[in-house]
Amino acid sequence: MIVSIVSTAQQAQDIDFSGKTAVVIDVLRATSVITTALDNGAQEVIPVKTVEEAQKLYAASDTSNTLRGGERYALKIEGFELSNSPLEYKTKVVEGKSIILTTTNGTDAINNIKGAEQVILACFRNAAAVVSGLTRFARNEVTIVCAGTAGKFSLDDGLCAGMIIELLKQKTEIETDDLGLLLNRFYNESKNNLLQALSSCFHLKRLFTLGFYDDIRFCLQTNCVATVPVLHNGRIIKLQTL
Repeated sequence: MIVSIVSTAQQAQDIDFSGKTAVVIDVLRATSVITTALDNGAQEVIPVKTVEEAQKLYAASDTSNTLRGGERYALKIEGFELSNSPLEYKTKVVEGKSIILTTTNGTDAINNIKGAEQVILACFRNAAAVVSGLTRFARNEVTIVCAGTAGKFSLDDGLCAGMIIELLKQKTEIETDDLGLLLNRFYNESKNNLLQALSSCFHLKRLFTLGFYDDIRFCLQTNCVATVPVLHNGRIIKLQTL
């Protein structure tokens, strides 16, 4: 298996994903939110790029069964039912619901991927389940897309990418690019204390400053859910429901 790394959501626009499986990572916090929402019974998550698109889609939906979630610059969008905190996506809130989600980086990354055979979403919480899925259905090439922060590479996403590469190495023979080699080494040096490894990470420090301590701890938990979100006709659902 050939594994390559794309370092930002914006870079993904210039990649030819034809014949490849794309894995999107936005640890803090979009892919952690989506994984949590589906794991807690949400029917689907619809990722959109803009607040305006989210509002238009919501107005045309069954609003009794639809929630709007997301953030701009880490903060809740005015008028939305949910923010981008995974702790808000509890079963009693999201079960059976359709969630329209727009975030600064993660939903951009998802929507910037064109032509991939499969698009799946990963975070620390479901990394092992994602790898199990990749070894079942992925063909020869996997491209890991790190969402990044404000157009720049984000170390939290990179650390999760390194973890996925390590877990893949334990299951199959892989070849990765130089950035993949570096991130895999970083993960192996950091796996016993992810929070410490990311203590100087720009995005984590920003969330910490804003008071999202519990979100950070939640998002850095590893391999605690089996849910694998997959993009299907513009909507994200559980892999096993395909």
